[in-house]
Amino acid sequence: MSDFLKRLILTASISAVGVTGANAFTFAWGTNRAVANNIGEEYRWNSPLLTYAYDESFISYFGSNGVVAIENAIRMMNAIPPVSTIKTNYPPVDRKATNLWNFPTRPDRYHGRAASSRLLDIKSYALAELFSYMGLGNAEDNAFQYEFGAVGLRNFDPISRMPSKYVNGSLLSFVLLGSGVQSFPIDLMKPAVTLAGTIDHSATRLAEGKFLVGPTRDDIGGLRELYRKDNFNMEPLPPFTYQVVTNPPNLTNPAIFSIDLRWFCKESKTNTPAAFQQFVLTNQWWGPVYTNLNIPPLVTLKTNVTWEMGWTTNVTPYLTNFPWTPVGQPATLVYLTNKYRTFQPSFDYIFGNVVTNIHVPADESKVLYRSWEVIPNAPLWSVIGSVPTTTNYTTTILNDECPHGEIIILPTTNNLVGYHFTDMMFERVNTLTNLLTPTNNLANPGGALPGQGGGLGAGGAAVTNFVGVMEDEVWQSTNHAYLAHPIILTTNSMLLGGIDKLRFQQFQPDSWVTTNYSASRFIKDYKFPNLEKQTFTFIVQGGPTAGGGGVGGAAALSLTNALMPSVEYELDYVINGVVKSGKFIKFVTRPDILFTALSMPPTVATQNSPPNMIDNNAINGFQVAGLFGPGNIITPPAGFLIGFNKLGTHWEVSGGTFLNEENLTLGWQWGSFDGTMNDPIVYPTGRTIRDLENMIFKGDEGSTP
Repeated sequence: MSDFLKRLILTASISAVGVTGANAFTFAWGTNRAVANNIGEEYRWNSPLLTYAYDESFISYFGSNGVVAIENAIRMMNAIPPVSTIKTNYPPVDRKATNLWNFPTRPDRYHGRAASSRLLDIKSYALAELFSYMGLGNAEDNAFQYEFGAVGLRNFDPISRMPSKYVNGSLLSFVLLGSGVQSFPIDLMKPAVTLAGTIDHSATRLAEGKFLVGPTRDDIGGLRELYRKDNFNMEPLPPFTYQVVTNPPNLTNPAIFSIDLRWFCKESKTNTPAAFQQFVLTNQWWGPVYTNLNIPPLVTLKTNVTWEMGWTTNVTPYLTNFPWTPVGQPATLVYLTNKYRTFQPSFDYIFGNVVTNIHVPADESKVLYRSWEVIPNAPLWSVIGSVPTTTNYTTTILNDECPHGEIIILPTTNNLVGYHFTDMMFERVNTLTNLLTPTNNLANPGGALPGQGGGLGAGGAAVTNFVGVMEDEVWQSTNHAYLAHPIILTTNSMLLGGIDKLRFQQFQPDSWVTTNYSASRFIKDYKFPNLEKQTFTFIVQGGPTAGGGGVGGAAALSLTNALMPSVEYELDYVINGVVKSGKFIKFVTRPDILFTALSMPPTVATQNSPPNMIDNNAINGFQVAGLFGPGNIITPPAGFLIGFNKLGTHWEVSGGTFLNEENLTLGWQWGSFDGTMNDPIVYPTGRTIRDLENMIFKGDEGSTP
């Protein structure tokens, strides 16, 4: 190897060693970026999904173009890769690799035409607001922190995790001003800039004509440290979030039995909610033969009632002796039929805890209809005083409107939300009989009812002194027994790893012009699972209180993924010294973030009500004065706002008298622009960049070029 090549390799090696220390990040004290926390005292989100929506004020002022601008900011946030995929080797394999060194050292760019028209980029402000709550601090201002009469370095290298005086390759120093510390770059031509600190410097970094292109190298490095999977902290679960735990089956009776679907369907059509609830509680198929469940209450999510005209038929049989009846012959059976019109209700329910599983194909869903008519039929030679009878027996196969199969009603107590069915243990075929309402009988049969061991047509006791009509339905029902693992939802604090990636998803209310988050809006989209999916997590009676992850309380909600969306995700945690991966579910009750438009002074472009922060110092065992974490960033019960100034077209007034439009300066305007050649969009909705340029450079009377 030549000396030149050796020197080249050595130089490259030295450069690589030096460059790895040329970047750093700070941890914010929750949502307070003015305080930089020490290593291990970080605050972070521990739910991988944040939802957002737009209110009427935002949509009315900014219109669809404003929504598109915010969506572009959201897209930039969602484009941040999972931190587990970010490599740190130097140099990167190529410029497109997901590598720390491929991210820029500045987040901002400049647009000359937008600057001359005094436009602020709404997308960039949205991006800066969102990123400011990721848990990173303002490294360029707070790398040095005055603590305990000393200046501490609170800036850390994203690779070595060692203290560093560099921010995006810019070397910092400081000056002590009383009890405060002011950081500054050594090289004024190489300013230290991060996306995390941009919102704190919006007057300069997001001034007219400036726009953002994404997070910087050190922003990504900070996220990599915050949200890496092996960064474990004791943390409570966020509000409306649970761990899904599957327990072993009951040792004494591990089976769960299903019950008949058709009967359930037929009775639901004709019973009021109260009557049907009582039917479920008292019906004979709830017993030890069919199920080992305690009788759970039905959770009715929605009830539809339809009315239609129908006929009510009242058939009255009676015996009579006609004048021509021979002497000694029994009386003749005669039917009197009365029909009248009436309104008949039909009920349609949606249940939150009924699992439907159709095992019977539609072409096999048949019902046997049986009818008996018992009439006197005494021949002339009959004994005087006797009542011989004749039975007319008919059967018909009917097509059934109700589905055949089976259901399981899930419990709603003690956080038990369902079962995981691992195996079918056995099945039992039952013949079910539904006795249809008979006409007024002159006498009753001896023995039990048809289909229940006696009576007419069942081979039971003899039929005596019976005259009338009877009908019933017979069908087959197969009940299955499943090996059931109970599923519960827990809210315990856990030693959790990082979420790896935070994703933003829109959660718009009933209408684009309201903020009504009605519970029933999602029922139409809800798909009830079946046994083929094996796992059910349906309902939590008495959900978390407004204060956080606990269960119960006066403000508790009933959570079900039929009434509100939910997201399931996996997260690593440690228990008994072993790293495991668990399933978690988050119910979305309302958006975490609400974009709005507010009337504010011209000196304020955006305003926010930040998320809450929780100090988990105590549950991590660090109950020592002077520690400020670790902790979590969580959504407050009502969500948090990001508001944009809708002052609109205005003129800047700096004092004085006899001022008019001619000697005042037109103020800034909201716009949307980027590095393309497209014309900037101007807000409020309907304005164009040419309209604004005419106002600035030609006055209102100017013509559009």
